[in-house]
Amino acid sequence: MIHLQDCACSFGPRVLFEGVDWTIGPGDRMALVGPNGAGKTTLLRLTIGEITPDRGTRVLARGSRIGYLPQEAAERFEGTVLERALEARRDVKALREELDALHQKLSNIAPEDPDLAKSLDRAGELQHRLEHLAEHTVEPEARSILSGLGFSTRDQDRPLAEFSGGWRMRAALAALLLSDPTVLLLDEPTNHLDLPAMEWLEDYMEDFGGGLVVVSHDRVFLDRVADEICELEGGRWTLYASGFTQYLEEKERRQDQLESHNQQLDRKIAQLNRFVERFGAKNTKAAQAQSKRKMISRLQSERVVIPRGQKTVRFHFPRPPHAGRTLLELKGASFSYGLGDVFADADVRIERGEKVAIVGANGAGKTTLLRILADQLEPRKGTREIPPLTRAAYFAQHAAETLDADATVLESLERVASPEWRPRLRSHLGQFLMTGDDVFKRCRVLSGGERQRVALALILLSPANVLLLDEPTHHLDLASKEVLEEALVQYPGGVVVVTHDRSLMVRVATRVIEIRDGRVIPYPGGYADYEAARLARGRESAPEPPTASPAVARKAAAERKPTAPKRDTGRREREVKKVEEEIVRRESRLRELEASLADPEIYRDGPRAKDLLAEYERLRSENESLWQKLQEL
Repeated sequence: MIHLQDCACSFGPRVLFEGVDWTIGPGDRMALVGPNGAGKTTLLRLTIGEITPDRGTRVLARGSRIGYLPQEAAERFEGTVLERALEARRDVKALREELDALHQKLSNIAPEDPDLAKSLDRAGELQHRLEHLAEHTVEPEARSILSGLGFSTRDQDRPLAEFSGGWRMRAALAALLLSDPTVLLLDEPTNHLDLPAMEWLEDYMEDFGGGLVVVSHDRVFLDRVADEICELEGGRWTLYASGFTQYLEEKERRQDQLESHNQQLDRKIAQLNRFVERFGAKNTKAAQAQSKRKMISRLQSERVVIPRGQKTVRFHFPRPPHAGRTLLELKGASFSYGLGDVFADADVRIERGEKVAIVGANGAGKTTLLRILADQLEPRKGTREIPPLTRAAYFAQHAAETLDADATVLESLERVASPEWRPRLRSHLGQFLMTGDDVFKRCRVLSGGERQRVALALILLSPANVLLLDEPTHHLDLASKEVLEEALVQYPGGVVVVTHDRSLMVRVATRVIEIRDGRVIPYPGGYADYEAARLARGRESAPEPPTASPAVARKAAAERKPTAPKRDTGRREREVKKVEEEIVRRESRLRELEASLADPEIYRDGPRAKDLLAEYERLRSENESLWQKLQEL
C-alpha cells in the first residue's frame, strides 16, 4: 500500500536517516523504534506524504486510505465526544443531511411539480448509498469504540471541550479507527490510555485487517501488536522480522557477532604485524613480508564499523535521609471534588523500601490519592500521618509542562538548587543528556522527552526518603525508561508511582493499590499477582449463557447431533484430550511463573525478569487460543 525507496531526510547538516527501503502492506504489523530524536515522527510524516524526502521516492497504492494519529492529537472541537468520533464518517453524515432535506422538500411538493420525479430519483439514490454504507451501524460502532477507549455512555454525549487533552486524544483515536483506514500509523497511542483501554486497543489491533505501524515506548504493547521491528538509530534503518523481545535479543546477538568478528581480525592482524616487524628487513623474507602487508591491508578493510551505542540517561537517586519504618499513612481517608466521593475510607500505609504502584481507570482518583500522600490535598475525612523524619519528593504528571518556557534549562535548576548543588548542576544535567550548549536552551524549544528529563533532574536536587511519582515515563524512550526502572529498583527508600506502564510495574512494584468504584483496594503482591486477580475477576463477572428448558435443550441437542462416522468422533475426542493436556501443561507453568514474578528478588536481575514476563505473556496468549480451539471442538 505504501512503498518508500532509498529515502533520506536531513535537517541542516544533520542526517536524520538515509537508505530507507520500506514497504507497508496489508496485514503488516510493524513497530518503529529508536531513541528520542532519531527521526521516527519525521519518517511517519514522510510516509503519509506530509513532507517530501531529500532523496528517494514514495509510492502510494491506488485506493489506499491512510489513518495517522500524531503524538499531539488533542485539538479542540465544538461538539460532543460522539460527534467528534463521527467526524470520521462525514460522507454518511452529508448524505443523511441531504436526504432529510429532500424528505422535507417532498412533504411540501405538489403532485404536478415537474421536480417531483427528479427529487424522488435522488432520494432513492441517496437511500441506496446510505444502505450500502451501512448507515445504521455507524453510530453503534462509534459508541462501541468510544466505550472501549474508556468513555462511558453518558460521557459520549458531553461536550468534548470539557475533557482534558488526554481524553481528547482518545476521541481523535476513536475517529481514526472509525474511518476504516487501509493503513494505520500511530505515534505514541498509549501515552494517555489506562490499562483497560490499552488492552482494548491491543485486541482491536489484533482484528484490524489493514497495515499497522506503531511508535511506542511501551514494551508490553509492542510485544502484543507487532511482529516486525523497524529500527531507526544513528541515521541507520534496520528491519527485524520478529517481535520486540526477540528483536532485543537478535540485536544483542548481532552486536556480539560483529565484535567477535573484529576481535578475530585484530588477532590475525597482530600476528601478521609481528612477522613483518621481525622479518621485514631481511632480504630472504622480503617477499613474504610484503605479502603479509597486503594481507594486513585486506583484513583491515574487512573490519566492521560497530555503531556506537546510543547515549542514555544515567543517574541514581541520592541516598535517602534516615527515616523510621513508616513513611506515610492514611487512615479512613475520603476525598471529593463535588457531591460524590472520589474514594472513601482509604487505609494506606507506605513503609521504607516498599515500591507501590497505584493503578485504576483514568478518572478513578489515582493522582488525587498521590497528591493527598504528597500533602498537596487535604482529605475530606480521615487522617494523614507524616512522621517528622519523612522527606517526600513529588513528581507531578504534568511537571514537564510546568517548566517556565522563557527560562533556560540551567536557570530552571538554579532556581531550586541549594548552594552545595550549584557547582555541580552542569554535570548533573549531563547525566540527563543535557550537555554543552543544551543547558542554555529555552524550555519552550525542548522536545517532550527533553522536558521530562529536566523535570526528573529537578526532583533529584532534594534528598528524599519517599518518591511520589505520577506517570514519570511519559515521553521517555525505551533506554531512558530502563535506566529509570533500574534506579527505582536500587533506591532503598519508599516509592509510590502512578503509572500505566506495565513493564515498569512488573520490574519495580512490590505491591499494588487499585482504585475501583470509589474504593482503595490493596494487593499484597506485585503486578503479576494483581493482573492474575483482575483477570480472574473478569472471568467471574462474565455473563453466563441463558439456561434453556430441558425440552428445548433436548431438541437443540438433537438438531446438533453429528452425522459423521464414529471414527471422526474418535479423532475429535483424541484432539480434545490433546488440547486439554496442553492447557494443563501451560497453566502449570503459568502458576510457576506467577510465583516467581511475585518474588521481589527476581526484579533485581532485570534481564531474567524480562525473560520471565515474556514467557508469561506468550503462554497466556497461547492458552487463550487453546481454550478457543477447545470450545470449537
